[in-house]
Amino acid sequence: MKKGILKILLLIILLVLAVVLGKAVSDAAAGVPFLSFLSAGANFGISPVTVDLSILRFTFGMTVDLHVAQAVFLLVAIFGYNRIH
Repeated sequence: MKKGILKILLLIILLVLAVVLGKAVSDAAAGVPFLSFLSAGANFGISPVTVDLSILRFTFGMTVDLHVAQAVFLLVAIFGYNRIH
């Protein structure tokens, strides 16, 4: 039981690190001419929508900003997890 939880925790940590490091590399590579392709990306999602029921107010929405560097780091994290696992 504990091994399963630790494996899932390791995967989550690796994926979060991959996204954060990928974003940092993407931002750093934006100004370098031969690495600028790493900062290319796409934004997609649902823009925020607010529902006001006079007593309650809900705001729903989600956007994802994915860059090439983040995708590369995510693939490396997944393959690294498989090698560790």
